[in-house]
Formats: sequence, C-alpha cells, structure tokens
Amino acid sequence: MIELTDVTKVFAGSNGNFTALNRIELKIAKGEFVAVVGKSGSGKSTLLNMLTGIDHPDGGTAIINGTRVHTLSESRLATWRGANVGIVFQFFQLIPTLSILENILLAMDFVNVIPKHDRTPRARRILQLVGIASHADKLPAALSGGEQQRAAIARALANDPPILVADEPTGNLDSKNADAIHALFKQLAGEGKTVIVVTHEDVSSSGYDRIVTLRDGELVGDERGIA
Repeated sequence: MIELTDVTKVFAGSNGNFTALNRIELKIAKGEFVAVVGKSGSGKSTLLNMLTGIDHPDGGTAIINGTRVHTLSESRLATWRGANVGIVFQFFQLIPTLSILENILLAMDFVNVIPKHDRTPRARRILQLVGIASHADKLPAALSGGEQQRAAIARALANDPPILVADEPTGNLDSKNADAIHALFKQLAGEGKTVIVVTHEDVSSSGYDRIVTLRDGELVGDERGIA
C-alpha cells in the first residue's frame, strides 16, 4: 500500500540546509495500524506530508497505493489525494458554519467519486459508524472535543479512501476520548484500511501493529506493537 524508497527531504533555512528526512526506507501493507513516533523535529510531520503528497521528496521515490505521487501535477494530486487518503487533523479543521453532515458532504462534493444520490445516505452511515449520528445536523461548536474528532474522522472516510492518516489526533482529548479514538482506528484497520497515526504519545500498549520511530530525520526503529 505504501512504499518509500531512499526518500530524502531537505529544506533551506537561514542557517543552511536542514535534512528533514534522510534516506527513509519504509513499506506499509494494506490493513496495518501503524504509529509514527519521535520527538519534535524528528521528521514525523514531513513523513506524513510525503504519504499524503503534500511534500515531494528531493531524492528517492514515494509510491502510495500504486501511484508515484510526486510525479503528479497539483490538480491531479488533489484529485488523487481526495480518493486515496483521508487526513485527520489534531485541531479537527471542521468548517464552523456547516453542520457535521454538511462537512462530510462537502468532502464528497470536492472529490466527486460518490454518486450524488448516495452521498447523504453514506454520510449518515459513516456518522453512525463513528458514533455521532444524532449530531448530524449540529454545528461543530455544539459538539465536545471528542465528538468533533469523530466528525473529523467521518469526513476523512467520506470517499472511502484505502489509507487514513492522522496527525496527533488525540493531542487535545482526555484519556477516555483518546482511548475511544484509538479503538475506532483499530477497528477501521481490522476492516482493511491502512491507518497511520503520527503521535508523540506513549504507544507501547495502544494496540498498534507496528511502531515506527524517527530521530533527526532518520528511521531508527520499526517494531511490532503490543495488542
């Protein structure tokens, strides 16, 4: 599902070049539940950006679901991303003036891969899946933090992408809601989605299949998780 080969990313700075990723080799199979961990500045966010096509490598190749994403034009990349990768942000990024249902429908309208007559029923089914069907017609501000994160996950699932990437998805949640979000991710992986969570939290007992560790832009650990 994901294959990074010799991926390097260098950013220019006022004090010279900074190597954010240094010759990363990583393969992730369909249905794996993977945590990417490391300290601030270790390269986690840059790696996430490689997986989603937001950044292009300066060296090496990134093949995501069979596509060399860095060879796509910006317009083709946006279409590819909408159909292949669902992104869950730490701060939810829901549109505040739209209802939860409308937020999900907008994601479907943008990509245009779900038939129009199926969009509303599908959106309601996804909200049922993540446990907030009763909040479909509410604005994001009316929901708790945990509920908003579930809404963000529902939006990421709108177009049935094979890959789900989450950037610090539980950083603003209490332990109960964080555990519930982890359980939902594990369920989705069990149903065949490839789920990658970028986090700084302790993942030793969170049920991940693999724990990938970055340090100073290098992959220094790739271990099996503890169920």
